[in-house]
Amino acid sequence: MDLRTHFEIMNKEVSQKQKVKKAKTSTSSKKHRIVVLEDDDDDEEQQDSHLKGKEEKTFLELIEPYKENEFIPLDIIPSLLQSAFPSCEVIHSYSNYHKIIKIKIEDLLEANITNWQYNRPPDLSRCHDIARYIYTSRQIIDTMLCLSFNNRKQSFDVIDGIHRYTSLKIIKKQNRKQLDLLTPSEFGNNNDATWLFDSYVIINVRINTSEGELIELFKTLNKSNPIPELYIKDINQEKRDVIEKVSNKFCVKYKSHFSSNVRPNKPNINRDRFIDMLDKIYIKYNLNYENNFLLEEMIENLNTYISFNIPSKLTE
Repeated sequence: MDLRTHFEIMNKEVSQKQKVKKAKTSTSSKKHRIVVLEDDDDDEEQQDSHLKGKEEKTFLELIEPYKENEFIPLDIIPSLLQSAFPSCEVIHSYSNYHKIIKIKIEDLLEANITNWQYNRPPDLSRCHDIARYIYTSRQIIDTMLCLSFNNRKQSFDVIDGIHRYTSLKIIKKQNRKQLDLLTPSEFGNNNDATWLFDSYVIINVRINTSEGELIELFKTLNKSNPIPELYIKDINQEKRDVIEKVSNKFCVKYKSHFSSNVRPNKPNINRDRFIDMLDKIYIKYNLNYENNFLLEEMIENLNTYISFNIPSKLTE
């Protein structure tokens, strides 16, 4: 074979490959679709990349088309759960909108989760106690959190379990820090708590649930530890902000007198009962945006009075 003939053969092979590469789906006389399979590896890689892109569709991309809706379509719920919690496994389905799932704690802590609007803010003193128990005991997290998907906020609301969830967040935040020998963390360092984050937790998750149903569920779940009326009957955000601000300030200032127990011994008090007291004072004296500073003054004055007039059943 001479050199010219050799190049002609090569050109024909290249030309044939180019024709195959450009080939598209054609239609026969009977209008049956004919798929031309290409012999180029590039197309397989592109197809794999396309499929991978679909599989890796993010949580926000998935729900973006429905962000103006109150509820989401039934057919995207499995994908919604899988994108929010990659390790998700459905254990039981009460309905298409109510499921029991198990997920890795790592996925729970990385997901878009917020506290439900009617839920009390977490008592950080209690959360740190729970976090210490979880980390030091190294026991299985044999508990269940209750979440509800909020399409307007594009997040999952914690209906029940905010203290347990916040405790896990505290451990995660401290554990991811670099090792510091001068100020060692009580929750480890360098993300070494894989024994915890790789373990599973049970989630009771609801989707497309009405506000009324959630309120009834919330009341039922919290019968043993009454919720401050501020979070049930009144949704005035201004009032809540004022009371929570005063409560947080006193919890820090008089930390030793705030207990995580439901019924602490006097003169200690539970944070939730303190909020109830602030709520009653706020209403009794008709406080508002302009005079809400009086709430803190009243508590300080009362505290000063008691310190000089200790009740007979109490001691310093």
